[in-house]
Amino acid sequence: MRCFIGLNVTDATARRLRSLPMPAGVRPVPLADYHLTLAFLGDQNETGAKHLWPDLQAAVAPLTPFTLTLASVMAFPDHGGPIWAARALAEAPLLALHRAVRGVLDHAGVPADQHDFAPHVTLGRGRAPLTATPLPGPWTMPVREVIFYESPGAGQAYRPLAVFPLGAGHLHPA
Repeated sequence: MRCFIGLNVTDATARRLRSLPMPAGVRPVPLADYHLTLAFLGDQNETGAKHLWPDLQAAVAPLTPFTLTLASVMAFPDHGGPIWAARALAEAPLLALHRAVRGVLDHAGVPADQHDFAPHVTLGRGRAPLTATPLPGPWTMPVREVIFYESPGAGQAYRPLAVFPLGAGHLHPA
């Protein structure tokens, strides 16, 4: 199964972002799929994925919940094609969370994504280069948990498999 680790976008923030104008030719992402990817794991077997969960919980448990700032909405380069996205500020709490998650994956031998960490929330996808004017923010959202997702395939919603609260000590199966 294809997996990734990310942050869910709150309903209130998702609705605010969805209300913004999108450039012509951009296909919106379903609201339920708004997220910020911390790490893409690619194909993992279920046993291997579940084996990561205790270490992920231990890594994020000591971290304090924080507020994430989405600075602007803009065309964003992506290896899969042009996207319309809310760009997150790479502030210290987000970077610490990313390092904690990446540390678990490195220790487990899960290869790192080939791209640098560029935190964003994909709002829509286009087929050609997008030249729309960026929309200034900021928008904020609370970060209280990390989610281990399955990405079942095109046209299917991402499925949370496990939730790891920041500042807590117990795994909560999704």
